[in-house]
Amino acid sequence: MSKVTRRKVLKAGAVAGTAAASSAFAQEFFSKPSSVLGPARGNRVVIIGGGWGGVSTARHLRRKNPNIEVVLIEKNPAFMSCPMSNLYLGGVKDLDFIVFDYANVAKAGVTIVNERAIEVNRAGRYVRTTSGIIFYNYLVVSPGIDYMYEAIQGYSEVKQFLPVGFKPWEHIALKRQLDNFEGGDLVLAIPKPPYRCPPGPYERAAMLAYYLKTNQIKGKVIVLDANPGPISKGPGFTAAYNDLYKDYIQYIPQAEVTAIDYAKKEVKTPLGEFKFDLANIIPPMKAGEIVRTATLGDRWANVRLPTFLSERDDRVYIIGDVIGNVPYPKSGQVAYNDGKIIADHIAQRITGKRLDEIANPLPDNICYSFVSSEEAIWVSHKHNWDEAARQVRQQATVDNNRTRPNGALAFEWARGLWGDMFGPGA
Repeated sequence: MSKVTRRKVLKAGAVAGTAAASSAFAQEFFSKPSSVLGPARGNRVVIIGGGWGGVSTARHLRRKNPNIEVVLIEKNPAFMSCPMSNLYLGGVKDLDFIVFDYANVAKAGVTIVNERAIEVNRAGRYVRTTSGIIFYNYLVVSPGIDYMYEAIQGYSEVKQFLPVGFKPWEHIALKRQLDNFEGGDLVLAIPKPPYRCPPGPYERAAMLAYYLKTNQIKGKVIVLDANPGPISKGPGFTAAYNDLYKDYIQYIPQAEVTAIDYAKKEVKTPLGEFKFDLANIIPPMKAGEIVRTATLGDRWANVRLPTFLSERDDRVYIIGDVIGNVPYPKSGQVAYNDGKIIADHIAQRITGKRLDEIANPLPDNICYSFVSSEEAIWVSHKHNWDEAARQVRQQATVDNNRTRPNGALAFEWARGLWGDMFGPGA
């Protein structure tokens, strides 16, 4: 795998800042767009988003058929994994552990356009980036999530002080705040679903408590959960909180944060006001903005079940967290498996197969959650299509027993998928 060192990460941040400034200039002065890559030859697949779903689609498309022209549009110069990122926040792993560059993706024959997608013209079948337009035959939309800051009164005005850490690279600012935390009340607020990685906030609570305990910081993680209890792996998380961190976690259910007064360092909930010395407020979420600019959906984008085709365009595939009408967890594993399925679907269409001739498998899921530096719990999901009911059925299996073998399996899982996505060229 191609790893990114801490120096490369900092350099990537500088490049990203420069790119953002260049993007603003381009949007203001770009009058007559030109084609970045020329006309599509009949088998060009353009992918918006270089996360778990986008990279998986790109790599598997090239493996299915090296003659398929694959273009990946990603604004960030490197990939950071949100799965396993709570280990970074907890001080168990360095940032380098979850960061990779796109070198081997490019070596596999994928054209990387390191820019922001700002418009999708579905009638003309092109994507506008900050330097021009890219025509496509098939489009894969995998932009990840955005935050609904407006759902919490006062949040939009102070969001720059409160990094969320559920989108890549925000974790660096959050970790810096944590490293400067000298003690007191650390409020972690969890929204109602749907949001990215259902067990993620509960794992974060455990790892933040682990950080306080390990570093002997006199403080407490106050978990304000909008839900009546943990929505995933509840018994496992509850046992960890009680057994490992009883002096470091206070879990409060049905405490949805409705307002933030940053000047007073206070959040409001139906149960009253809570003061904080440091806060990680996770707001409700929605699909990335390109979904709305492409008129593929509002909060989320629906697919034509049991496929991943947009309900609004049979040349457009929707992938990962942005899908709204399925029970699939919004997880890295599901996005990765979506990519494999979509790659096979597109490859078959390019050979001339009709949509009704192509099978439509559904993605399975497994999600590990660390509750200490070495111990993890997990949940898996199997999905099947019920043709009579015209809906997806889900079956879950859970291991709420925190063990070191589960932790070892989690590391093996992550390295295996990262290796497939960012390992040597095909």
